Amino acid sequence: MDDGTSRTLSPDRIVRALIALVDDLTVEQDEEGLVHSTLEHLVDALGISGGRLFLVDDEQELAAAADCGLRLVEGAKLHSMACQALEEDCAAVHDLEGGGWVATAPLRARQHTLGVLTLHDPGGDGLAPSVELLDVVGKQIGTGLENTRHYAELRAATARIEMLNRISATLASSMELKQIVPAFAAELAQIMPFDRLVCGFVNESGDYIEIEAHPADTSWGLGDVIPVVGSAPGQVVLENRPVVQGDLLHSHRFIEDMRLLEEGLRCYVLVPLNARGRTIGVLALGSRNGGAYDEETAARLQPVADAVALGFENVRLFQRTRELSITDEVTPLYNFRFIHQIMDRELKLVDRYKSLLSLIFVDLDHFKPINDQHGHLRGSRVLREVGFLLRSAVRETDYPARYGGDEFVVILPQTDREEALKVAAKLRELIEGHTFLQEEGINATLGVSLGVATYPDEARSKEDLIRLADERMYGDKDDRKAGR
Repeated sequence: MDDGTSRTLSPDRIVRALIALVDDLTVEQDEEGLVHSTLEHLVDALGISGGRLFLVDDEQELAAAADCGLRLVEGAKLHSMACQALEEDCAAVHDLEGGGWVATAPLRARQHTLGVLTLHDPGGDGLAPSVELLDVVGKQIGTGLENTRHYAELRAATARIEMLNRISATLASSMELKQIVPAFAAELAQIMPFDRLVCGFVNESGDYIEIEAHPADTSWGLGDVIPVVGSAPGQVVLENRPVVQGDLLHSHRFIEDMRLLEEGLRCYVLVPLNARGRTIGVLALGSRNGGAYDEETAARLQPVADAVALGFENVRLFQRTRELSITDEVTPLYNFRFIHQIMDRELKLVDRYKSLLSLIFVDLDHFKPINDQHGHLRGSRVLREVGFLLRSAVRETDYPARYGGDEFVVILPQTDREEALKVAAKLRELIEGHTFLQEEGINATLGVSLGVATYPDEARSKEDLIRLADERMYGDKDDRKAGR
C-alpha cells in the first residue's frame, strides 16, 4: 500500500475535480442521481480509468451503488479494498501488481460512514489522487449524500402531512362514512398500494365489528358485520396491535381467511384505530399479491391510522346519535316507530308511481325456551344474531325491522308477492339452518313462521297490509304445529 504522496495531480485537475464535486452536490437532490453523477464527473476530471461507489445497506454491508469506466479491476478485489477502507476508516492508495493503482476513501458524514469511494487506473496512465484529496472528497460526498437523504425524508414527511391534512379536511366535510371512506381510500392509495380498504368499528357491546369497505361492493369476507371472536379485526381490537397475513395460499388463521382468498385477496395488514384512549376499530388493507405487506408496512400504516381515528370516531358518534332514534336497541335493525314512518312513505310512492310493495311478517318459534333456560341476556344475543341474518338476506333498498319481542318485519319496495315469497323462503332457510350461541356451547336452533302480503294487490291500506301479513304468519304457525 502507498499513501500516494509521490503521485501528485496537477492543481488544474484537483480544481476541476472539486468544482465538479461541488456542482453535483449543489444540483443533485436524488440519491441515485447523486452517486452516479458524482462518480462520473470525478473520473472525468481526474483523467483516470474508472471507479465504483459502495454504500452501506440496511444489513450494514457494502453494496455497489454506482460504476463508471472500464471494469479492469476485479469486482471482488474492489469490494475487499472498500471493506478494508471502511474498517480502517481512512483513505488510501493501493498499488496493483503489474502496475496501476486503486484509491479508496470512506464517505463520512458527521459521526457516520455511509459508504466507500473507489477510484482505479490499472494501466497506470493517470496519476493517483493524494490521500488528503481523497479524504476531502470522501467527506464532501458523504455530507452531500446525508443531506440528500435528509431532503428525501423531509419531502416524504411533507407529503404525509399534506395527505393527512387532506384526509382531515375530508373527515370534517361530511358526517357519512359512505362518503368519507372512498375519499380516504383515494388519498391513502397515493402512498400505499391496496386492492381493498376496510374501516371497521366496534359496536357498543364489543361483540361485533361493523364494516365500511372500499370498493363499495366489497366487505371483509363475512359481510358488513363480523364477530370479534375468531376474526383478524377482532384480534386487532382485543390486543391493540397490528396483524399481518403474508399469504393466504399458505396460511389460514382467522374465520374470514378462506372467504377472502375466494374473493381474490392473498395478503392483508390490519392496524388498530385508537381514539380517546381506547381501540374503536381497525384499518385494514388487502392485496391480491402474496407477500405485499409485512411488519414494516404495519409500522408505516399505524401513524396514518392514529391521525384519522379521532375523525372517524366523531363521524361514528354523530351517526350513532342519529341512528338511536330509528334503530332497535337490541338488534342492528330499524325499530317499531321508524318502520311505520317508512311504510307510510313507501306506500305513498307506490300510489304515485303505480308500483308494488310487499311485507313479510317473521315470528320466531321455540325462542321462549331459550329465554327461560338461558336468561334474557342470551335471549337478546339470539335476537341480535337473527337481526344479522335478516340484514344479510335482503337488499340495501329493503327495510328489515324488529316489530316487538321476537317478531320481525321486512318491507320490500317494488316487490310482488311471488318474489316476496322467495325472500321469505330464503329467510326461513337462513334462520332455521343457523346454530345460535355457538361460542357459549349452547348450540340452539329456532323455527320460523312467516306471513307475506302485497300492496295494493291484496290490501288497500297500511293497516290492512299489516293485518293480512300477521294473519298469514299465524296461519303458517298453525300449519307447522299441525305438521302440514
